[in-house]
Amino acid sequence: MHAQQSTIIFYDIASVPPIRPFAPNPWKARYALNFTNTPYSTTWVPLADIAKQRTTLGVPACRKNADGSDYFTLPILRDPASGHDEGNNGTSIGDSFDIAVYLHEKQAHLGNHHPLFPPNTLALHRAFNAHVDAIFTNHGTSLAGYYMPLDPAIAEETRARIAGQIRVAEWEFLEIRDEKRKGKLEKFEAALG
Repeated sequence: MHAQQSTIIFYDIASVPPIRPFAPNPWKARYALNFTNTPYSTTWVPLADIAKQRTTLGVPACRKNADGSDYFTLPILRDPASGHDEGNNGTSIGDSFDIAVYLHEKQAHLGNHHPLFPPNTLALHRAFNAHVDAIFTNHGTSLAGYYMPLDPAIAEETRARIAGQIRVAEWEFLEIRDEKRKGKLEKFEAALG
């Protein structure tokens, strides 16, 4: 197997050019990749193509919309040199915390003495992650969604898709200003403790 074929592929959300990381959940997984010194390449996926990318890789949605339908997001980690998915192409994981656990276990198997999680704390970290994730879903998304750095070439399509997904008539409804924004920020900060 060529070295390039065995390198982990990390799928992240493409931003406005120049493309750079910006979304919090992919950043969590990216930190884990970097902390463990895991070699990887990044494949940038436009927001409008995330569902197609996850489906192509056989990675189910790990979140739900308010109406119960699947919500497809990133990151995804694909390790062609490990395990076997349905296409016999390696292991694919589509949740930032699950990616961290996978890297932690892989590093432990390789004898790495710098684990991502201290011994016997994985359940605690899982609960903490779920708690923080719920706070950001309930508060952070409404505060940040309007300001995402969208690629101008597909910005209108992306705005329309997101507005439909979260059931607002227009993208502009996501812009929160003045006192309403201040109140939402205060609730967000209080929820973070």
